[in-house]
Amino acid sequence: MEQESLRPSRHPRSMAWLALLPALVLGCAVNPATGERQLSLVSESQEIAMGREYDPQVVSQMGIYPDSALQRYVSDLGMAMARASERPNLPWSFRVLDDPLVNAFAVPGGFIYITRGILAHMDSEAELVGILGHEIGHVTARPGIP
Repeated sequence: MEQESLRPSRHPRSMAWLALLPALVLGCAVNPATGERQLSLVSESQEIAMGREYDPQVVSQMGIYPDSALQRYVSDLGMAMARASERPNLPWSFRVLDDPLVNAFAVPGGFIYITRGILAHMDSEAELVGILGHEIGHVTARPGIP
């Protein structure tokens, strides 16, 4: 019976993982929302590009609510909050969508959407601030972006 060697394997796959190790360590970034280090395979510029790609799709599918005063109000409120967030330099965008569903969501890069359906259920600006803050939190924490 042949005795196994205790030397490290010279198998190409083993060497590939060793070569990737520095990249994985360098790919770790501090999450601005949590302060924790996390692996990030998407740069901030790539994240913004993703949002810019998704935005026209969202708008074409759901439509923009045709009330410029409401759009401005939601955008101004959201922008004031975003400037105080952990990622104030993102190209933040806040839009009211012409959809009756009760919903609000965010896509990468600072694109926040709130439906007219959810607005109809709100009784105060504080409720709107809570929803916008929740969505800003999704963007700053970068969930789902490895």
